[in-house]
Amino acid sequence: MKSSSTGGPRTAPPDSSPPRTEEMAVIHRIFRRGFPMVADLVRRTPPGDTARADVIAAHLDFLLNGLHHHHSGEDEHIWPRLLERAAPQAELIGRMEKQHEVLAERSARVRTALAAWRETPAGGEGLATALDEFTDALLEHLDDEEANVVPLIRAHITADEWRRLGQETFEKFTNPEKLIATGTLEDVATPEEAEWFTGDLPLPIRVMWRLHGRRHYARYVARLRGTAGRP
Repeated sequence: MKSSSTGGPRTAPPDSSPPRTEEMAVIHRIFRRGFPMVADLVRRTPPGDTARADVIAAHLDFLLNGLHHHHSGEDEHIWPRLLERAAPQAELIGRMEKQHEVLAERSARVRTALAAWRETPAGGEGLATALDEFTDALLEHLDDEEANVVPLIRAHITADEWRRLGQETFEKFTNPEKLIATGTLEDVATPEEAEWFTGDLPLPIRVMWRLHGRRHYARYVARLRGTAGRP
C-alpha cells in the first residue's frame, strides 16, 4: 500500500498490461505429453506387477487431478467473465463447457478402469484404451481452446485476474503435488517459459527448489519411467 500526497493510504493502480496467455499452451503441454506417456507405460507394465502399477497409477491420479483443477478454474473464473464481457461469443463458451462435460465423463471412465488395473494389473489394455479415448477428446478441446478462446482471454481478462486464477489453481494441489507440478512444468517448458511461472516466487523457495526439489523430482520421474537404478 502506497501513501497519497495528502498522507492517506491509497491502493496501487490495477495492472493494465494484457495477461500472459502464452502460459496456457505451456500448461496444456503437460497434458498433451503426460496422458499418452502414461498409456504407453500401462501397456508395458508386466501383468501382475502391482508395485509398478501403483507408481504409474499415482502419476495418472496426479494428471487427472491437475486437469480437473485447471478446468474447474476456467468454469468458475473464465467462462462467466467471457460471457459477460464478450457476449457475442456465447456459442463458443457453450462449446467449451460441453467439452469439459465430455472430458469429465471420459475421465470418470479412466478412473474406473484405473481402480481395477491398480488392484489386479493384467495387460492394462482396457485402461490404455480408455486413456486413448480420453486423450483424443482432450486434444480436440485443447486445440479449440488455444485457437479460439485464448485470444478472447487476452482481450477481456485482466492480468490480475489471470494471475489470481493461476495462483488459486496451484493452491488446489497438495504440498507433495505442488513439487511434482513444478517439476512437470519445467520438463515441458523452455527456461524462459519456466521463469514466467517461478519468477515471482520468494528467493528462499526458489533456492530450495533448485537445491532439493529438482533432485526429488528426478527420482520421482526415474521411478515412473522405470529407469531408477540404471546407469
